[in-house]
Amino acid sequence: MVLALAISVGLLGYIYLGYPALIWALGRFWGKPVQAGEFDGGAAVLMVAHDEGERLARKLENLLELAVGEPIREVWIGLDGCTDGSAERVKSIISRVAAREGGQGLRAADIHLLECAERRGKAAVLNELMARATQPICVMMDARQRVASGAISKLLRPFADSRVGVVSGALVYEAAAGGAQKGAETYWGYEKMIRESESRFFAVPGATGALYAIRRELCAEIPANTLVDDVLIPMRAVLQGFRCLFEPEAVVFDVPADFQRENIRKRRTLAGIWQMGCLEPRIYSIFANPIWFQWVSHKFLRLLTPFLVILAVFSLGFLAWAAGGAGSFWFWAFWGVFAVILASFGAFVASKWVKNRFLGVLGAFFGVNWALLLAARDAWSGRFEARWAR
Repeated sequence: MVLALAISVGLLGYIYLGYPALIWALGRFWGKPVQAGEFDGGAAVLMVAHDEGERLARKLENLLELAVGEPIREVWIGLDGCTDGSAERVKSIISRVAAREGGQGLRAADIHLLECAERRGKAAVLNELMARATQPICVMMDARQRVASGAISKLLRPFADSRVGVVSGALVYEAAAGGAQKGAETYWGYEKMIRESESRFFAVPGATGALYAIRRELCAEIPANTLVDDVLIPMRAVLQGFRCLFEPEAVVFDVPADFQRENIRKRRTLAGIWQMGCLEPRIYSIFANPIWFQWVSHKFLRLLTPFLVILAVFSLGFLAWAAGGAGSFWFWAFWGVFAVILASFGAFVASKWVKNRFLGVLGAFFGVNWALLLAARDAWSGRFEARWAR
């Protein structure tokens, strides 16, 4: 049991401390520079939405403003079985653009609307949009977030280097209201540090779904049941030898989702990482995947963290029992770890209502591991499907 405890604690330490420190050092001292510069070409923005009428209208207005000074040449919007009048909102904006054409920016003919009468799922609709786009770079984004001025231009600069296939933007939280949202904001800062280091070293194993760009020739069709297109599409480019970079200056603004939606989003994303092994098994091949080390360390091992925690607690309990119970080192170690887990659970519950960053960060330990357990169940049972569910 001492060996089991050592393995579980060692792996947990590596996942959350060792790997971030190692990849930072690799990126800092053995990083591969990028020959960034002005990219001679335009971009096609691709968005898929389901019943996001109000947000979609705001996002389209955001893109129209950006297109005046940035290389946005097309906008492709896929409506996946919308029932909230999304199409009418978009058409109204297109009509207004047509009425005032003559200046810089997008024309009405550059905004394309694909309406799907029945819900098919994001991946299926995105496949159609990728097939129809004509610009050399496709920029994927969601309807919810606001794209910062200059973000698209900064996103395209690394494509001047022919080795670059994908560039991910950086998600920035504008306002974190509750403790859970503040915890998510803090965790995302930690995650961005890791991604920047991976990008400097060679490539990031995935992109930020809120904003990322990819060369159009790399936009191959993905399975219709894909849960995390922002991981599968970039990883397929990496498997072809291209770099997937993280560009911290290409900013997209968001407000953290409420407590319940944030947990559902986490579960869906993590279930999608499990799914990746079925959709693209080459990612687990040390010979086929040039960033096998980053994938295993950053993505796969994290899926195992709740099981490692359970193994550590079970090992400590067994060692405490074997040592005769109360008074032994293992007894106090077991109850110390149990107290930390209990405190994290309490903080996780309290952060739903209490606006405190410390509680949010403390609760994030339990929240992430609980989401990982539920995601594993979802993935193994096939509970999640590609279509949105509110």
